Amino acid sequence: MSVSSLADLLASQLPNGLAVRARILLKTQAALDRSLPAALAGHVRAMQLENDVLRLACDSGAVASRLRHQTDALIASLDKCGVVATSVRVSVNPELLARPIHPVEKTGLSSATLDGLAHLNAEIEDGPLKDALDTLLRHHREV
Repeated sequence: MSVSSLADLLASQLPNGLAVRARILLKTQAALDRSLPAALAGHVRAMQLENDVLRLACDSGAVASRLRHQTDALIASLDKCGVVATSVRVSVNPELLARPIHPVEKTGLSSATLDGLAHLNAEIEDGPLKDALDTLLRHHREV
């Protein structure tokens, strides 16, 4: 389900005033995503737009600091996108950080592959490739 269809579904179930605020916030976030520099994209969330004050949350202090230095340019860019804000309030919310993804367990090299690499290793002359194959074979034979 796309974000817009989910938003429409939720909006149909919400009280009218809340649905309007949700749509405004979605529009503001879309404009914000288009207006932010590439380095900040995905690290900033629109939290509230009220009385022409845009409240933003950043996932780290570094992003917040950088954003605070660019508020004038951001306000001008948002205005071009149809979002009217006269000031920006920036806060830090570490919960916006993406959750770490645990590594996927990978299957090791098959015994046939290891035998083939060992055969290749026995046939090549000494050098960086042979050293790398030795390391690879030792690693996979230990596991």
